[in-house]
Amino acid sequence: MSADLTLPTELDVLEQARQLARPVTLLRRARKGQPVASWGGEPSVPLPPELVVTDEDALADGAFHAHWISVDATRLSLPLTGCLSVYLHPDGDRPLVLHDPQATLHTAGGRPLYAHARMELPHVDALFRVGPPALQQWMARLLGQDPAELLRHSDIGAHRHPVLERLDQTLRAAHPMWRGGAAAQLGGWCWGWPDEAWDERERRGQQLVLTTFEDSEPWVEVWWTGHDFEAVAHLT
Repeated sequence: MSADLTLPTELDVLEQARQLARPVTLLRRARKGQPVASWGGEPSVPLPPELVVTDEDALADGAFHAHWISVDATRLSLPLTGCLSVYLHPDGDRPLVLHDPQATLHTAGGRPLYAHARMELPHVDALFRVGPPALQQWMARLLGQDPAELLRHSDIGAHRHPVLERLDQTLRAAHPMWRGGAAAQLGGWCWGWPDEAWDERERRGQQLVLTTFEDSEPWVEVWWTGHDFEAVAHLT
């Protein structure tokens, strides 16, 4: 590796990233215990009657809420019971999240998913924002900007320097969005999207509880706001 692509040993950047790793649960088809989620198939939390489409033309056009994934709510890092089901609608509305504390997980007609625990490294923007001041100063110096100014942005623009771009690719390489191997995951870091400021959600105390990868686009995120679920579908 050329000198301009070398991480500073005195900062031990990758060790800083490992210290900020968050526990996640990958939802995979590989059997491990009992299923904790179902991809498609029968929803665990049915739609309310007023949202059920029966018009044949609308059904033929696909103009209805389609079940995306159901998850055992006890597997979330929240004091909840029952299940939640996520639905998508082709008109581009936000995904619909329904939670029923009495529901049990159904896998009929769907693909059962099983829990596989692991740790997830932060993305390069989170590493800059949450890492120690010395790391912030080094990254800002490479980009030719003041650290305080960069902290005002959700995206530091790591692509503008080869060292940081290489670091960004190293961190991404282990993530299922790029590596594959998981239909979805529970918890972890929000990796950021052009249409949403991930750090603003975290500043408001919101918690990422589910991210889907299979059959994407769209990628669906479900956030816990502190009193309810909020979902968003992302397109590139």
